[in-house]
Amino acid sequence: MKLPTVLIVLFLLGCTSAKDFAWNEWWKNTIIYQIYPRSFQDSDDDGVGDLQGITSRLSHFRDINVGCIWISPIFQSPFADFGYDVSDFTAIDPLFGTMEDFEELLATAKNLGIRVILDFVPNHSSDKHMWFNESAESRNYANAYRDYYMWQDPRAGCQLENPEECYPNNWVSVFGGPMWEWNENRQQFYLHQFLKEQPDLNLRNPIVQQNMKDAVAFWMEKGIDGYRLDAIYHSFEVPSLEDEPENPDYVKPINQTQEQYDSLIHTKTTRLPEVHTMLRDWRKTIFEPNSVESQDRYMFMVTEAYDPPEDLVEYYGTDEEAEADFPFNFQLISFLTEENLSGQTVYDLVNPVFVHLPEGRWPNWVVGNHDNFRISDRLGAKYVRAINTLNLLLPGTATTYYGEELGMENIYVSYEDTQDPFAKNNPCCWEEYTRDPERSPMQWDGQEKNAGFSNADETWLPVNENYQDGINVAEQKSDSSSTLNHYATLASMRTTTSAFQTNHLTYAMVDEDIFAFFRFPDEEDASDAVYLVAINFGDGPVTRNFVTAAENNGVDLPETGDIRISTGMDKNDQSADLTDLTLASGEALVIEVEASKLVEPTATLTPTPTPDGASQLGLSALLLVTSLVLFFSVRLF
Repeated sequence: MKLPTVLIVLFLLGCTSAKDFAWNEWWKNTIIYQIYPRSFQDSDDDGVGDLQGITSRLSHFRDINVGCIWISPIFQSPFADFGYDVSDFTAIDPLFGTMEDFEELLATAKNLGIRVILDFVPNHSSDKHMWFNESAESRNYANAYRDYYMWQDPRAGCQLENPEECYPNNWVSVFGGPMWEWNENRQQFYLHQFLKEQPDLNLRNPIVQQNMKDAVAFWMEKGIDGYRLDAIYHSFEVPSLEDEPENPDYVKPINQTQEQYDSLIHTKTTRLPEVHTMLRDWRKTIFEPNSVESQDRYMFMVTEAYDPPEDLVEYYGTDEEAEADFPFNFQLISFLTEENLSGQTVYDLVNPVFVHLPEGRWPNWVVGNHDNFRISDRLGAKYVRAINTLNLLLPGTATTYYGEELGMENIYVSYEDTQDPFAKNNPCCWEEYTRDPERSPMQWDGQEKNAGFSNADETWLPVNENYQDGINVAEQKSDSSSTLNHYATLASMRTTTSAFQTNHLTYAMVDEDIFAFFRFPDEEDASDAVYLVAINFGDGPVTRNFVTAAENNGVDLPETGDIRISTGMDKNDQSADLTDLTLASGEALVIEVEASKLVEPTATLTPTPTPDGASQLGLSALLLVTSLVLFFSVRLF
């Protein structure tokens, strides 16, 4: 097994200055930090995080130079799926606090200069929502909620004695098993792309659409700065209810008793054109009217869709009809693994983003979230700083999952103690599906009970015991060489330096071990610093001549530079020989250099091919595109 290698960053720092972004571009010059509210900070000692807890920790974001927090669902919910099953879209669940608590959080964040965006779930509600209760009462036309959900009669011609077995088609839910649930009262099935407790809303009904838009506007009026729109490509299904084609590459897990989501190819239940029609309408009718220049308040929209770069571009919309400010880009989550980590693989994942990025649009990077194992467990603990460097220093907006700035690691949760419904629904292979390991409580202190997260005798998920071994905020904050301080230093550089506030990069070197690139400021800032980012993803130390490589890729680079940030924070301000630079496994360097683009490059960057002439990603994609893309579309929603 090939272990992940090192990220090495080389930067040119001269007289640096921040780019002057427009009032509606604040989301370009920030880091989006995801808070999973159950796990961030508990203020009332019930073992579950809450809003007052988040408010009490807001200064943490100032300390690490993060300017925007994204809070996973806090709306009223029975928590069949931990808040992604909403029973009231305009109420705070008592588990997290009160509306007054939320308003205090917003006010405190604003005073600290921190933006707040919320998770919004447009595809479905909870089956405990009043709308669903009313809709299930009757299919009579006098019922105002009759068509709020996706109701369907049993399959035509079905002669079975039990109509609840006559599913309308072969559609399979994300969590496994039929996408249809029988309702005895209405004598009809209802559609649920996720849990049966999460019935799909009928977004073709203009009244439902308006109700959802009203809910979105409600929180905007409270003062939030935008939304992450959850599972957006699941929002519509074909009205004809045609069967979905079988996936020829699907292999049913041993002992699995129900059909799984990746057994089908989802051409009838995802990515329909109506998704984009809805997004354009939402942008035009609720997002733009709530953007107020006089308050420097632009309503930000990011969409969640696990698609390749060539398909993600649709979510930007057009110049005439805008959609999202950007769709989340999950390439570095879905395809970067411990087995394939290399400079070549990273290039194959990064380059298509820029190839397909529409002119004038903004890229972004996501390296962790509540549905995927942590960096340390996907790629190895020694590479956390390297991946953080990659995330924060590539062009565009970076997203960080809570605790990754510390190098937090997964926990183990037995099946008996499992909380995640995805795992509970699949007892045969629950360890493959569980998302509990990456959702453990935030580790604030090495001395306090439960790492300072809660004084409760038992927390909703266990705290990782390694909080006593230095993986906590308090100890790392006081250690200048810590993962936390390394993260904060990188974050400061990207938010105060013009070269890191552009949407372009120039490659410097790509081979099996190294992924290296330059960051040049825009032409109007040509007197500002240029940066070379070099990443070693090899198993061991490597030595490279970056001067020759740079020249081959159109950049005139001097033989020496000054290290500004090193992975261990131990080489800062040392001189570096760029003709003979050794990079240790897991190391990342930020080196200030004097560099300029050549009029005529000596050569064009051509990543090293694999023996058959295909790129490494080309080979791996053939094997992984079905299993990984479909698997992650299941795990991540």
